[in-house]
Amino acid sequence: MMKVRFWGTRGSIPTPGASTVKYGGNTSCVELRTDDQILIFDAGTGIRNLGNQLLEEFDSRPLTIHVFISHTHWDHIQGFPFFLPAYEEQTTLHLYGPPGRDKSLEKLLKIQMDSDYFPVELGDMSPNIDIHEVREPQKLGKLTVEPFYLNHPALCLAYGISDGRRKIVYATDNEPYYDVLHEKNRRGSQASDFPTYLDEKFVEFLSQADLYIGEAQYTNEEYELKKGWGHSPLESTVRFAVQANVKKLALFHHDPLHDDQFVDRMIEDAKQLIELYAGKTECVGAREGMEIVVS
Repeated sequence: MMKVRFWGTRGSIPTPGASTVKYGGNTSCVELRTDDQILIFDAGTGIRNLGNQLLEEFDSRPLTIHVFISHTHWDHIQGFPFFLPAYEEQTTLHLYGPPGRDKSLEKLLKIQMDSDYFPVELGDMSPNIDIHEVREPQKLGKLTVEPFYLNHPALCLAYGISDGRRKIVYATDNEPYYDVLHEKNRRGSQASDFPTYLDEKFVEFLSQADLYIGEAQYTNEEYELKKGWGHSPLESTVRFAVQANVKKLALFHHDPLHDDQFVDRMIEDAKQLIELYAGKTECVGAREGMEIVVS
């Protein structure tokens, strides 16, 4: 059994308030439990509440946690300095993620906690923090965590988690290659099938997933004004899920301008698209506190 819990589902910036109570205002953070493994995907502001819960649950017992960072834009790391288990000596913390374009992952995390920005430096946290720049699949007991590069202005990874029977894909901050590169090719002298090929490789990565946590930040209309920003329109995320024969799609990384009613409408639109494509994928909107069990 794999149990997923959402602690932060918002993209770009936290959005607390009455209009976002249903889906939540904290930025990206997803917990996965299986057997004795604790995996966390992204360290947005949602990781603060997760950390508090872990300390209450485990008290003073030793704790090993694996945190997989998709990329180091603020909304995916800004909660890490407030993740209290990272300050405990009995905690062993493994941090995984891509490097920056000209900086190591460790340096990027240190910069966020420089004394000009935060009163505690990375080196003052638990001595048992190991930082791994991910290039190959990671083996964690029975689990394999496979990275996959996405189309985003920062180097950004999706993660496919499998125990040999079940498969979960966490893929946020991803823009379809076709929409961006095809437009550039159209203005050039030669057409190319390469953008389509890249999108097909992503669909192959998603193939047969039991759960796809997928970013659909924009409506199709919004996306026309924001091409190149590194995010997906709803139609593309749904189409990829159907093409990959995904069992369940959890729409994630809700835009800060989208209140609960707006997200409700996007979910209904997604369900209509699945029906239009003759797909069998179940679609839900990721919200804080939601748990999904993959058995």
